Amino acid sequence: MTLRKTRAAKPPDPPFKIGAAKPPDPPRWRVAALVFAASLAGAPAAARAAQAPWLAISDVHYGPGPSRRPSRFGKDTNFSLLLTMLAEARLVDPNPPVVLLSGDFLAHGLPDRDATPTFVELARRFNETFPHAQFLITLGNNDSNCGDYQVPIDGPFLAAIANAWEPLVNRRGAAPDFAKRFAHDGGYVARLPLPGLRVVVANDVVGSLRYGNSCAGQVDAPAEVIAGFRRDLDAGKAGERTWVLFHIPPGIDAYSTTYLAHHLGILPFLKPSARESLDAAITDPRHGVTLAIAGHTHKFGFRIDSNGNGHVPMLLVPSVSPIFNNGPSFLTLDVASDATLNDATEWSYVHRKWLRLGDLRALGVARFTVPELEALQGRLARDPALRATFSRLYSGGGPPEIKPSNWRSYWCAVDNLSSTAYERCTGQGGFSIITERGLLLAGFVAALLAGLAGLFFFLRLRPKAVRP
Repeated sequence: MTLRKTRAAKPPDPPFKIGAAKPPDPPRWRVAALVFAASLAGAPAAARAAQAPWLAISDVHYGPGPSRRPSRFGKDTNFSLLLTMLAEARLVDPNPPVVLLSGDFLAHGLPDRDATPTFVELARRFNETFPHAQFLITLGNNDSNCGDYQVPIDGPFLAAIANAWEPLVNRRGAAPDFAKRFAHDGGYVARLPLPGLRVVVANDVVGSLRYGNSCAGQVDAPAEVIAGFRRDLDAGKAGERTWVLFHIPPGIDAYSTTYLAHHLGILPFLKPSARESLDAAITDPRHGVTLAIAGHTHKFGFRIDSNGNGHVPMLLVPSVSPIFNNGPSFLTLDVASDATLNDATEWSYVHRKWLRLGDLRALGVARFTVPELEALQGRLARDPALRATFSRLYSGGGPPEIKPSNWRSYWCAVDNLSSTAYERCTGQGGFSIITERGLLLAGFVAALLAGLAGLFFFLRLRPKAVRP
């Protein structure tokens, strides 16, 4: 979830009460038909099991409860949308070796008492859909039983989640320390089914500008979690390749900066200190990081994480929840034997049917590498038609967020992760989080208020006329 979520939005449907009647499972004939269709459509993938696509799913934001139809724009994921998403994912990828879930499992406004049961239900449904896949999960800012951006450290909530998801994450012994590590702070390390490839998972919500650290029993979470992330990266073996998975991408929140702040201020996702620590750890050549994966933006996009150490490509996974007027979407990933992404394909729910919306090849990207993404950036700067294609993929076929009038605000966010670099790219001027435009406006408002206050006190202190 981004800072855009502070805007007024229609609340999701009333959440399902755990004590109420359980939502019905789909009829047996429908499940059988879906499985049969999946076996037919997925025959080529099953025949090349080692090369089967991997799945990337994010920001499900599930609020359980009876529902006739899948959620519409402006709502979080309901029971019907969850079922149709799982059915479509199985149809297009019947036997994925890996399923990555990059955070925000729980709906906005879900009562705290329903947080744990909902997490357990999602583990059961994902396990039933993909009983052989290795799962990777990370925490989002809504994944809490004590408020948004209040992800608890230690305690029974994380322990219950770890217990429910351990059979999926530690499939075939891929993450033997998952239950203990995740129950502490949401971080862990897992081996992936490619030689010499591991993933380091971090709970970077603690580095958000909005992190509250107010849950009972919290420690100095930001410092401890980021230090643990670096220790996990340091523990890699020579020649090993590493992916990193977290929820919030380092860099600028282009939506909030453009639509909410109107470039009067530059709004980053993370605190500067947290972003700098993450960037330094990810791009350190000694850690062998070849790919970063995040969610949170609700859109399909990419970033280039870079500093003086090196450059790492970052994939932004779109959301299932359509609460921000994006088409519900997920990705299938074509992963090469060297752990590079050959392609990422977006599947979106548009006009009440699932479509293969497009892939990286539609943007002219042969492989998801830094040189290819830098070349794409150059083409996007020159080609309005390509920007329109990217805008459609970005919003999952929903109403475009990237428009001809604001495209540069999003283009600059790709590889300008600090506020000052982003301001230079967009041409807004200024420094730090507040731009020159914002400072001028603030100065004008302050002067106006000071003038009004002076006038008020002058009128109050002026001697009153004495009547005869």
